[in-house]
Amino acid sequence: MEDQQTYLGVTFDKRMTWKQHITSAEAKARRKLNIMRKLAGTKWGANEQILKSVYQGNVRPHLEYGSNAWMTAAKSHHQTLDKVQNQALRIITGAMKSTPIKSMEDITNIPPLGKRRECKAMIQATKYQCSQDHPMNSRLKQLSSGRLKRSSFTLETRALQRKHQEALPKYKEHIVFTKNNTPCEEKFGNVTILTSVPLITTRDEQTSNVKKILTMSMLEEQYPSETWVRVYTDGSATNATTNGGAGIYIKYPNGDQQSEAIPTGLHSSNYKAEEEAITHDAHSIKNKIDDTSQVVFLTDALSVLQALKNDKLPQLQQALYNIKSLTTVIQWIPSHCGVWGNEQADRLAKKWC
Repeated sequence: MEDQQTYLGVTFDKRMTWKQHITSAEAKARRKLNIMRKLAGTKWGANEQILKSVYQGNVRPHLEYGSNAWMTAAKSHHQTLDKVQNQALRIITGAMKSTPIKSMEDITNIPPLGKRRECKAMIQATKYQCSQDHPMNSRLKQLSSGRLKRSSFTLETRALQRKHQEALPKYKEHIVFTKNNTPCEEKFGNVTILTSVPLITTRDEQTSNVKKILTMSMLEEQYPSETWVRVYTDGSATNATTNGGAGIYIKYPNGDQQSEAIPTGLHSSNYKAEEEAITHDAHSIKNKIDDTSQVVFLTDALSVLQALKNDKLPQLQQALYNIKSLTTVIQWIPSHCGVWGNEQADRLAKKWC
């Protein structure tokens, strides 16, 4: 038995007082306040806009995270968090302790935390009401028994909706969820995305030599060099975060070879460089071959391919859509196992690191 447990960053206690969660949130926020103090106390001093951005992006999220769950906490707990915002307002404005809080809120255009909690709760309640299949939809429609003296999300949002009834829209459009049964590949035309190599496992139980043999065997069987254009792409960055570079090595069926090294920016990560490598070559490959060609992009960036399948890379998705007239495959291959083309692309990418 546990007196408290944390789920998704929100700490539940057995009496649902939310004291532990709010205490933890306050401590995290106060640690971040030190950043604002140091910025404001430097020789030149950060201006109000910078300090406001730091507060809204680094401090306030700790004061609001999961507020729909703990909005029923005691008023004294809410005031604990309000005091943190009040200190932040003084740092932003440079005001003294005697300055009215309302004046600082007006100057900075930062509303009270309580108002923001109410707004978030009403938005969440409206989402539930518009989602007919959501379990909370029926909860919000049911009458409360009043058996418990403690408030709840349902009671709080009903009270807020009554209070702001005139300002709320009269009609709520229901959210309809549809399932897309179309395979991901069809969205790119003739482009197929493959994230595995037969017999190669994702665990490190196979040696590099075994992975190389299995990969080369797969390439010769599925993408023979006599009929397929093989495009090896790779991305690299210094310490995986800066000075990114993309490497591209192409081998054509007639034996011609082409290589290219592209800088992807000072603040480019390995992931971004990998994405840029595939995107760049998808844009340029159509002008290098005719429409009857078969092209296979070979990359060791498994995370990029997974993100592409999940519609998280719109620029790369558009680039692949533009070459839908070609028969195209994006094939994952294991990294650093001695595949010649992959090693060449890796060497080209590291020219910019």
